[in-house]
Amino acid sequence: MAYKRLYLLGFLLLIVLFEGCVASHLNSAKEQYALALRSDDPYAHYNAALEELDAAIARDPTLLQAYAIKGLIYRQLEDFERATENLDIAKQGSYEGQLQWVPIVINLTYGEIFHRQAGEAIQADELERAKSYQETALQFFNNVLNTSFSSLGEASQSDEFGVSMQDLYVKAQQRWAAGKFQLATIAQRTGDKEQQGALLQEVISRLSAVIESYPDSSSLRYYLAQGYYKHALTIQKTNQAESTQLKEKALSQLEVCAEIGLPTDLQNPAAQLVNMLSGGAETDVETKILGGKSFE
Repeated sequence: MAYKRLYLLGFLLLIVLFEGCVASHLNSAKEQYALALRSDDPYAHYNAALEELDAAIARDPTLLQAYAIKGLIYRQLEDFERATENLDIAKQGSYEGQLQWVPIVINLTYGEIFHRQAGEAIQADELERAKSYQETALQFFNNVLNTSFSSLGEASQSDEFGVSMQDLYVKAQQRWAAGKFQLATIAQRTGDKEQQGALLQEVISRLSAVIESYPDSSSLRYYLAQGYYKHALTIQKTNQAESTQLKEKALSQLEVCAEIGLPTDLQNPAAQLVNMLSGGAETDVETKILGGKSFE
């Protein structure tokens, strides 16, 4: 009887140690991910996090949260194939409460994959295929918008990974705008100027309203500036005065971006847009957007 008790205690101890080891790897991965978000060179931290997650999964292949975090990291790295592979596994779980961000990130990633495929199809001049891909992408983005909006303000474990519900909502608005821009490009290529203008006005109208709620979102202001600029180009031959006004509005949004600060991936395109809008006369704004660096 005593032998059986010792055996049971030993078995329980092994379980505790096993679970502790898995939790240690998972916590180390979260720490590395947090360091990546604050680092100017995040790749070493992302790789370290992935190693910890692989170690955790090797000990517990059913640890769906680890797959979810891997998917999030690969999405940050824009490796959408691996992101999808891991998120497909992660979505087998039930995610409520603090883990409700997981299916939202899954939908956002799928939307980004279809959005990228639409862009590639546009480059290949396969416009019908591009339109189909883009409309599918927009369905995913709208799903993210609806789900994240209904959960705004709720506590979520996603905060540990720098992805709050508000962040997801704003990101989906950006991707929605980018998707509408691609549909506008398709309309232009097919000669449907009316549809092109309607799509750009839709972006301007929505982002103007959203920015009232999120005035410090420089990324939304950048996309709004893009909307003003693109629409200005479509009407410059028919309504020069309004086209000029739209360009002035675009530049005004970019000036605010310069004061607030832009994400790194938007700094160069924003500085280029300032240069085009001002004819090179707003070098101070360009330099501010680039974080004090000269535009090359």
